[in-house]
Amino acid sequence: MESLKTRTARGMFWSFLDSFGVYLVRFGFSIVIARTLSPEDYGLMGMIVIFIALGQMLMQGGFSMALIQKKESDETDFSTVFWFNAVTAVIVYIILFFSAGAIASFFGKPVLVSITRVAAIGIILNALSSVHVSLLTKKMDFRKLTWINLAGAGISGTTGLVMALRGFEVWALVFQTLAGNLISLAGLWISSGWRPRFVFGPGSFRSLFSFGYKVLLQGLTDVIFTRIYFPLIGKLFPVAQLGFYTNASRFHEIFIRQTANSVTRVIFPAFSTIQDEREKFSSNYVKSFNMLALLMFLSSLVLIVSSRPLVSLALTEKWLPAVPFMQIFFVEGFFFPLMMFNQNILYSANLGSTALRIDLGRKAVILVGIIVLYSYGIEALIAGQVASTLLALLFTQWSLTRRLGIKTGSVMVPMVKLLIITGLCFAFSVYVIDPQGLSDWLQLLLKVTLVPAFFLLLSGLAGIDSLRELVKLIGGLRNRVS
Repeated sequence: MESLKTRTARGMFWSFLDSFGVYLVRFGFSIVIARTLSPEDYGLMGMIVIFIALGQMLMQGGFSMALIQKKESDETDFSTVFWFNAVTAVIVYIILFFSAGAIASFFGKPVLVSITRVAAIGIILNALSSVHVSLLTKKMDFRKLTWINLAGAGISGTTGLVMALRGFEVWALVFQTLAGNLISLAGLWISSGWRPRFVFGPGSFRSLFSFGYKVLLQGLTDVIFTRIYFPLIGKLFPVAQLGFYTNASRFHEIFIRQTANSVTRVIFPAFSTIQDEREKFSSNYVKSFNMLALLMFLSSLVLIVSSRPLVSLALTEKWLPAVPFMQIFFVEGFFFPLMMFNQNILYSANLGSTALRIDLGRKAVILVGIIVLYSYGIEALIAGQVASTLLALLFTQWSLTRRLGIKTGSVMVPMVKLLIITGLCFAFSVYVIDPQGLSDWLQLLLKVTLVPAFFLLLSGLAGIDSLRELVKLIGGLRNRVS
């Protein structure tokens, strides 16, 4: 039987290929589309983000992770979840359809009526494929998910670009998303081979909901307290400012949150299988956490220092006001994937209640930050979100130490070293590269080459064990990935 190490290595390879392949495709199309559309177009989409996201979360009900976490899910479980998701999605769509007028009135934008009604169709499309994603994830078959996501990103990006070039403005963004949903739906139904049966098991529902409701509550509060910035900014600031914030958030979503998802969707099923083997569980956790920290500190640093020349060259100068928002968002890259990793470890160890309490505490900090900081501007609001993520990371780490016996020093000492190294590399960029008065092209080139090289050099000198582990892992992928 294939070992967990081999399956995890293969899953991680395809998951990261999925993420970075989709990154490149989405990033490329995002650049061209953003050059064509205006900040106001992105602002209009930003106004309905929270409503669509809430609908998506209500539709799933936490059952996707429950299917993965349950060791012996059967056909009744999968069909029960499918029909629950489908019926809930239709109900949510009807609610949004008739609420569209109120949403438009709140923002004073009549066009939002039709935008909301069309964009919400994506909730139904995702409902019809969510179980298929869970099936492939549970099997750790990320190869199929990779090709489906790449196809979806390519076709959706092409759809958005063609519509943007033909003057459809905000509708280019709406149909870009729907095209991706439709391609993913078709790809998943064809590749997974699974079809729902006309059964609904009350016992299966109760069993899965006992785990899933915690994920649902966490997801709902996450949407409310992280997406609330969109309607708040849309109501209090000019629509162009919301456009800058929306596009900055999109890049944060692509580079930071999707990286976190690519890791956790592999880690969660992998660690769920060894939840009863405490010593093996803890050892694998330490190695995985430290390697993830190394990758995220390096990538987030590069994103922060290179964001200004990148935006100037790729998106044109009309988008430069979004740079401060992006840079603060990218600071969250140091902590958010690690926090999500820890939360998924808690769920894998059947400590979902602990993860939920910590997450609710994080949302409370976000709420306080919104109340206190909104009058200081958008940068302050984003900084409050970053601070809440850091606090949540520290509390998840404390919980893992207390509940699973993981030694704090085994992860915190390497992370402190990485923080110091990151600070030195940031200073190198600001005080050595920036004062040279170089062109944007040359400045970008130096920041994506010299800064990472300096980071890796310092990591080697500081004896960061995860660097050696990462090199060994990459070297072994050729033998483990078929």
